[in-house]
Amino acid sequence: MAPSIPNLPLQPGVVTLSAAEREAGQWSRANIQKILELMHRDGLAVLDGCVADTSVLDRLRVSMATTSNEIKASKTSVTDFNHGVRSNFLQSPPLTDKSLLFAEVYQNPFAVAAVEAYLGKGSALAFLTANTALASTTDRQPVHKDASFVHPAAPYMAVVNFLLTEFRPSNGSTEFWLGSHNQTLPIEQVWKSADAIVPTCNIRQELLEERRKTRPPVQVEVPFGCLLLRDPRTWHAGMPNPSTDDRTMIALGYTAPWFPRDNRFLAPLSAETLLTSNPDVECLATFIPDSEWEEVCQKWGAGEPMQLKYLPKPEGWVTETMLKPEEKVVVEDVVAVSG
Repeated sequence: MAPSIPNLPLQPGVVTLSAAEREAGQWSRANIQKILELMHRDGLAVLDGCVADTSVLDRLRVSMATTSNEIKASKTSVTDFNHGVRSNFLQSPPLTDKSLLFAEVYQNPFAVAAVEAYLGKGSALAFLTANTALASTTDRQPVHKDASFVHPAAPYMAVVNFLLTEFRPSNGSTEFWLGSHNQTLPIEQVWKSADAIVPTCNIRQELLEERRKTRPPVQVEVPFGCLLLRDPRTWHAGMPNPSTDDRTMIALGYTAPWFPRDNRFLAPLSAETLLTSNPDVECLATFIPDSEWEEVCQKWGAGEPMQLKYLPKPEGWVTETMLKPEEKVVVEDVVAVSG
């Protein structure tokens, strides 16, 4: 199980981009070190000042709120929701509206630099999505990590979340178990059956209670305009949103240079120029005509066209973290939804 050192902070650390760094177009060595220290200690870091013009986030929030209201009417089954909980669903950002294709979001140089410091040069953009916590909800997700496969025991992916509002418990901010990514292994996860090829994302209950004694979870508090950089192995859970407004964040997921690149995500041709504009970051997208993308772009979930497929194929993927059948903890009624 992931170890814990007593008396560590519960809230994530903040790294603030200075005016001099912005003018230079790069993080200082000291701040890169701080980002890496926080990521290796906590699996999560708050990056402040990376978005110079926060009005772009306001414009995205307004556009995506309209879309999320339309999506709600189409949700009929629990499997339509993120991790099988009715308080949260995945949606796509407005990638066909060229007036909303902001480089500060989709090619933010400071976010990319932080990712590459953590994963290495030559990382790839592996998925692009968004997550909406529905207003006036009371259900929470089970504690999980975003790895519904026998994942490596090393940093293989980093996710950058662009928060379109402030991120508080009062509007359903995510619960994080900081530091849980350290030495985390697939043996911590629940399986649907003993002969299953891959585990679910969910963490075993007895391990949660053990971890709670040394470094309990916390709903993070992050000001508007900040980014979250996180390791998807870090345990977390989507929480109820008691406010009267939906809370949305955009997620860009990057994989390490050595990680398999077999899977592709769908994106519209309108976004191709922007998403492929950084020659140092391969975009693992299949670009399709805008009209085709519009037809499928909000169809998320198991078996749907926009299902997250950023995992390596189970066959042939050999790692030191492979499990024996007798090591699998089975919970048959768990909802096996990744993310």
